[in-house]
Formats: sequence, structure tokens, C-alpha cells
Amino acid sequence: MAGTDSSRLQTETVTNGAAPTVLLIRPQLAENIGMVARAMLNCGLTDLRLVSPVEPPTAERAQAASSGATLVLDHATLFDDPLKAIADANWVVATTARRREQVKPVMTPHRAAAEIRARIAAGQKVVVMFGPERAGLDNDDVSLADAVCEVPLNPAYCSLNLAQAVLLMGYEWFQAGVDVPPYELVMNETAPATKAEVLNFYAHLERELDLCGFLRVEDKRPSMVRNLRSLFNRAALTEQEVRTLHGVVSELAHGSLRRARKLGIPVDRLLPDPQPLYTSKPLFDSAFSDKLMELFVWRRDVRRFTTDPVSQTVVDELLSTACLAPSVGNSQPWRFVLVDAPERREAVRANFAVANAAALAGYDGEKAENYATLKLAGLDRAPVQMAVFVELDPPEGHGLGRQTMPETLHYSVVAAIQTLWLAARARGLGIGMVSIIDPRAVREICDVPEGWDLVAYLCLGVPEEEHADPELVRAGWQNRISMDRVVFRR
Repeated sequence: MAGTDSSRLQTETVTNGAAPTVLLIRPQLAENIGMVARAMLNCGLTDLRLVSPVEPPTAERAQAASSGATLVLDHATLFDDPLKAIADANWVVATTARRREQVKPVMTPHRAAAEIRARIAAGQKVVVMFGPERAGLDNDDVSLADAVCEVPLNPAYCSLNLAQAVLLMGYEWFQAGVDVPPYELVMNETAPATKAEVLNFYAHLERELDLCGFLRVEDKRPSMVRNLRSLFNRAALTEQEVRTLHGVVSELAHGSLRRARKLGIPVDRLLPDPQPLYTSKPLFDSAFSDKLMELFVWRRDVRRFTTDPVSQTVVDELLSTACLAPSVGNSQPWRFVLVDAPERREAVRANFAVANAAALAGYDGEKAENYATLKLAGLDRAPVQMAVFVELDPPEGHGLGRQTMPETLHYSVVAAIQTLWLAARARGLGIGMVSIIDPRAVREICDVPEGWDLVAYLCLGVPEEEHADPELVRAGWQNRISMDRVVFRR
């Protein structure tokens, strides 16, 4: 187990004196001193004393072996005599692996920890004494102790490494003073799913299993359904896990209708109106927020695509997501035209070439040279191209919200494009917008009604390269401007 939280060091793990002192008698290796310091700090112990160590705790090998527990090593105290090291103690316990011919209380680490806690609570100074690595404490050392602690291990082989012994004693002491439940399900920022949410997921899962033919054996279906429900019931699902499972089932369901028909399953009978996937308020936790911010940063206007194909299923799903965008009066004025015909694509490409040449003529000097180096279109390689239009007078919405601002129809389409852009990026795809183009010519190329205006011509595909910063920034065309240039207060 690894990992520390240094921000909690003083407030939660260092006990500032209300803890026993660890005393090492004649330790032989600097590495062992360092590992003891690490074990001590694991258990909130910081007071280390050493009697006649072969190497000091400041030795480089001790520091390295401590894995950062220098707080213990830097404040360690050195003595030349065990009597001096325990002079201020009220109670001393000696750790040993073998019985001595001395009449003393013998305790397990668990019992000793309770005694240490009680004595410290009463204001006493307690020292836990450990012997050298090779042979442990000698009889003279043990005679200085008020009690002996033995670890009940394999009697034929109960020798412990020095750091192991300190860790074992420190652990028992620490556990004796903390109230930690033996089992806890950490929920983070989610909550247990309600039965309604779980049952809704069952309905979704079982509907898709019917469609794909998994539950096609009628007499076995009830028991199979019960077993599946029991499996998920044992999992004690959270709200977030139920949402994730809905997404998994939806992804796996691609092509299930086709497979159902092939198996002769009566699809129409199995397609009731789907229940909503989310029946409670969604929980967007911090992990989701972090990922969403990554999505914004890495969205980018893509110009360089691979020729890898994008399935029509994915395109349909992306367009369905785009249609969730807000629109004025709920008019949904966006119209997506997929440009598949080679002759139409070639016409768009030729239109871009003419417009691009005219745009280049509008610059001179260094700006013209810079413009000529820019790759401004993905028309040559993007596998999916679409023109996005706005219907200027859609019957939907009944004119609500656009009497005084008819341009909100265009803004609604822009919102749908941005939704499409983010949804594509979340699937590892990229979108590039071609704006150096004659919109009237594109409308004619796409053969759309007179009342449609072009808002954007988009290229969609797999990005050839990934960048978090805009290509125009990398090319030196235009840097981002600061937020104070675009945010005002009145």
C-alpha cells in the first residue's frame, strides 16, 4: 500500500507528544533506522531515541530508506546508555521474541497497546524498547523494563525485522485509539440508487436482451431474469453506476434489431414505448466536471483528418444528440444535410478553392505569407461532410421568442452545432468548420429549399493529430485574448 497526504500530517497523524517513545538499542544498520522511521510515521509516532547506533539517523542511507519520514529522523535523540534513554519514563515495555528467566508481565501487542493508551491518558511517559537486529535485547536490557511484549507468531520462526516489529507495535497502538468502521462503502459524490432507478434499468436491460434474443427461451426466461436482477441487487448500485449501466446497454444494443429479425423474433411485439433512462435528478460529480473541462479544452477546430471511416450509426447518434440543443420557442430550426455524393463534394471543394484564392488576395506582406501556409479545410480527407442550414420560418415554435429577434433562429442552430461538436469530441472524433465558402453556392449544390440559409459546412472524422491549443495559435495567426477583453460589468 502506498500513498500519503501531507496536508493531513499535523492535524491527524502526528500526536504531538501524546504517544509512546520508540527506543532502539544499539541498531546496526542505517537502512533499518530509516525504515523504522517510516513505520513510526505510518502510525503517528514521532519520538525516536537511539542508544549507541552504529550509524547516525542523519546518515544518507537512513534518510533514503525512510521514504520521506525525515520528520522522525531529524528530531531523533541519541544516548550512550539505555538508563539515560529511559530516565524520564514512567513505564517501559521491552519487545522480545523469546522468554527470559525474569518475572515480568508478558503481553501481546494488542494488550500492550491498550495499556500504553491508558498510561499515556493518565499522564505517564511510556517507552517501547527494541533490541539490535542480530540478537534482540539482552537480559540486562530486558531487566530495565516493567513488562515484556511478545508477538504470538509461528513459534519455530518468530524473528521479525526491526522495522516490522516497530510497525506491528505502532499499528496496534494506533488502532487502539481510532474508531474506524471495519467496512465502509465510500460513495464520494454519488448516492445509492433508488429502487425506481434500479427497476428502470432492469426494464431497459431486459428489453434489449429480448431484442437480441438472449431471453428467447420462453420457459427459462423468468429464472434468467431473476438471476440477473439478483446479481445487480448484490452490487448495491449507486446512481452513477446505474447511469453508466444504461450507457453500456445502449452501446451494446447497436444492431440488436437486425439480429432480432434474423432470429425470427417478433420485433414489433418487443418495442413498447421506451421508459426514460433517467428518472431522478442527475448527479454531476467532480470527476465528471473535470472530464467536461477536458472536453472543452480539447474540442478544437480540426483541419487534419485521417481517412478512417465513421459508421452511419455513430453519425446518426451524434445528430440525435445535436437535436437536444436549446432553440428559440423550441422551434428546432436546424437542418442537417449529409453531403455524400462525390460530384457534390467536388463542387463544394471547387467553391472553397475560389473563395480561398479571393481571401488570400485580401492580404499582403507577412500576413499573406502566413495565410498561404494555413491548412484551412479538411475537405480532401474527412469521411463525413455536412451542411447545416437554418429554416428561416419553421412552423414549429409558432414564432415564440423571434418576433423581435429573428436572428435567434440562427443562434439556435449554432447551439446545435456546438452540441454536435462536443458529442463528436467525446467519441474521439473531430469537427472542422469550413467558413471560406460561398453560402448561396452551397445551398444550390445541396439542392435545399429557398427558405434555408447556410450556417456552417462541417467536416467530421478522426483527427490526424491532437492538440489542446487552436491551430491558428500554433501557426502564429492569432493568440487567444484575455478574459478582461470580453467580460464587462454595467
